[in-house]
Amino acid sequence: MDYGSVVARVVETATSQPVDLIETLAQRVADVVLREPRVEWVDVTLHKPNAPIAATFDDVALTITRSRP
Repeated sequence: MDYGSVVARVVETATSQPVDLIETLAQRVADVVLREPRVEWVDVTLHKPNAPIAATFDDVALTITRSRP
């Protein structure tokens, strides 16, 4: 698998259309990675250190796991 190519597509996906929810972006990233024929499943973890939450925190993170049907 060409990791450089996958990373380039993930970056393009992440920067091409803004999203309001990190869940949406995580799903888009998973979709890009799962297009690779050799990938059967993927864990995607996104961090949002400056999330607009009225609480004290260092980081907010979301992890999703997706697989081929």
